[in-house]
Amino acid sequence: MKTLMFNMSGRSDRADQCRQRTWQNGRALWRLILLIPVLVSLYLLGFLSADLFASTRPGESMGLLRSAVSHMLQRTESKIDPVEAFQSTLSEIETHFYGTPPPIEQLTYTAIDGMLLALGDPYTRFMEPEEFRRMQEDTSGSFTGIGALLEDAPGGARVVRPLPNSPAMRAGVKAGDIIIAVDGKSLEKISLDEAVRMIRGPRFTKVTLTIRREGEPAPLTITIQRDLVESPTVDVYLDDAENKIYRIWLQNFSEKAPQLLDRALSEIKRDGARALILDLRTNPGGLLESAIEVASRFLPEDSLVVSIKGRIGIQENRRTLPGRYRNLNIPMVVLINGSSASASEIVAGALRDHKVAMLIGEPSYGKGLVQTVIPTSSNTAVAITTAKYLTPNGTDLNAKIVDGKRVGGLKPDIEVQQSEEWRAGDEDISKDLVLQKALQVLREKIQAGSSGAGALRARLPTTAENATR
Repeated sequence: MKTLMFNMSGRSDRADQCRQRTWQNGRALWRLILLIPVLVSLYLLGFLSADLFASTRPGESMGLLRSAVSHMLQRTESKIDPVEAFQSTLSEIETHFYGTPPPIEQLTYTAIDGMLLALGDPYTRFMEPEEFRRMQEDTSGSFTGIGALLEDAPGGARVVRPLPNSPAMRAGVKAGDIIIAVDGKSLEKISLDEAVRMIRGPRFTKVTLTIRREGEPAPLTITIQRDLVESPTVDVYLDDAENKIYRIWLQNFSEKAPQLLDRALSEIKRDGARALILDLRTNPGGLLESAIEVASRFLPEDSLVVSIKGRIGIQENRRTLPGRYRNLNIPMVVLINGSSASASEIVAGALRDHKVAMLIGEPSYGKGLVQTVIPTSSNTAVAITTAKYLTPNGTDLNAKIVDGKRVGGLKPDIEVQQSEEWRAGDEDISKDLVLQKALQVLREKIQAGSSGAGALRARLPTTAENATR
């Protein structure tokens, strides 16, 4: 109805005039209805005026009367019907705005964003249909796109690495490439989330990337056909072949993470692993249930993983699940950095508090708040912060702003400043100072006589990737 109103002429003008008269009559009626209580109140106050005049000095009585009326009016005005206020404002925009208003969906989404902004919580947010769909894809473990890990970079988005057998790898995209435009639109002032949204799209459609590559005199243009991509979840590395020190890089906590972790643990146990590194760096988190599952592989049954504290105190204590414990019985460390957040911090905090593993690296991000995703109407959803996480020892994971600086998260047992040349997933581990420290610590624990060279990565292909081959 509202869309047609902007596209019709003649009949639309008459409808506008009729609607405007109806709206004006309606406003007059509402003014009268709202005025009735005030008139009645003034009438009643008339009976009290004699007492007011008698008990006050000249001039004070009228001041008291005005004050009382003003107070009643303020109380009347303070009561607001949110739905009525929104519909009234929307009607005024449609009637009086000099140009063509944005679509009603955009006006509605913007109004909701403004309402949530008033909460002052960066994690409570409204998800439009596209964003909600992307969130569901990320947590399910697959999506349609080009298959590349991206990070913020000046002027665009840097490719951390293209995923194996992905459209990006087949098209020649390389680690270190900086995407500066998508389908001709510059990413100069575009957030990373928005850049990802622009790059993703329906399966078998095409997207054109403008890429700045080191050593190339001019930007490159690469057109890629989107396809189904498995989210990177688990990679296995043999970082010290002589001493059998393995590293499992867990990159997110999707629905598939526990199953893929089981396969990785079975592989390293079969190969005689003597020590394990659980790499949670650059892992932004994911599903709480996945975090509980992952922790259950390393902690005995019925161990406390995380406490969830709501508005009325401890809301729930989440413990490890029965039948999941792998009992590897080998030394273990966990790697974290400033991009380890949420579920990563839950698992890392639980393993340290139970003295299963020490933490090595840089302080974690500090996202210790619980978001409950609630689907709303028209394929949208709202993520509302409903509680916060505490580690088994009671550590509050959520960072706070102190003197303009972010303070909080997990502090490593051994803090190591990472090299600026390091990139997640880089095959050359000599630049990875955090990993080198972890290897040193584990060699001491297993009393290794000498350090061993790293071996080629042993990657665990998923069923979908085997099908792609």
